Amino acid sequence: MSHLQYDKSLQIQKPYIGDDQGAFVLGSNQLEMVLIKSNKHHELLAEVWFSRKSTGPPGHVHGGCQAAVLDEMMGATGWKHGFSVVAAKIEVEFLNMIPVEKQYQVRGQIVSQDKRKIFIEAEIFSKEKIYAKSKGLFIVLTPEQLTTLDAERNKQN
Repeated sequence: MSHLQYDKSLQIQKPYIGDDQGAFVLGSNQLEMVLIKSNKHHELLAEVWFSRKSTGPPGHVHGGCQAAVLDEMMGATGWKHGFSVVAAKIEVEFLNMIPVEKQYQVRGQIVSQDKRKIFIEAEIFSKEKIYAKSKGLFIVLTPEQLTTLDAERNKQN
């Protein structure tokens, strides 16, 4: 049963290559998350709902779970916009505790590029406030690295 409410016509599928068995965040049983198209340049949106299994402090989302969602959002933003990236460094700021069992929005935005370095930011928010935000340095994979990842995925099938 999905707890998320969103315009299903705007949903996009996971934009990156990955394991056919699922994805760490998008396939989690601790939360529900869907990626949503944005009309803004180099932006990607998402809706997320955290279950009680994502609890850290009583009744609130664990910081590691928040960091994973933000990392997922930044990486997906890069891939959605044509950059085959992996994280090199992420920084997370926890601004407000996030109550569980509620729906929140997530936004990812590519802010700059320097050759193979892509700088991406993300935030978890609601109409009332920003709960957490992140900055990340992502590196575009070389064609050889992509070929190796694809071969690893094919071995698993």
